[in-house]
Amino acid sequence: MFPGSEYNTEVWSHFRAPRNSGVFPADASGVVAGAAGARKHGRAVEFQLQVNAAGTVVDCRYRVFGCPATIALCSMASEALKGGPLCDAARYSVVQLADRLGLVAEKRAAAIVVEDAIRAAVRRYNNNSPPQLAVVKFTMES
Repeated sequence: MFPGSEYNTEVWSHFRAPRNSGVFPADASGVVAGAAGARKHGRAVEFQLQVNAAGTVVDCRYRVFGCPATIALCSMASEALKGGPLCDAARYSVVQLADRLGLVAEKRAAAIVVEDAIRAAVRRYNNNSPPQLAVVKFTMES
């Protein structure tokens, strides 16, 4: 933990240098997206998963509005999901990740929003298989 901070060095590392942030190009194949949260409530996340025909998450991207914990959790989840089967993404527990990081209870709500966005993308994939770009409205005003 940093002195006077509720976050440990791993959270700060991912907050200061988020991995995989951004969005895929509009013409990227196999991309599905899911969103959760709302800016007016303090955090909003859109998670994009690029899935190949074999059902493997080839790459991840995200857009996020929120506290350092929300940003770090998106970054860490995106790294964890890359290269794994989509069924693992559906079961990935961002809440357990928040527990491992020692986040205070108020910040664990961020984990739920990130999980919801990932699961929304998985649901969209399952409903639209084979993968195609699913457009999700994500605005910073939502």
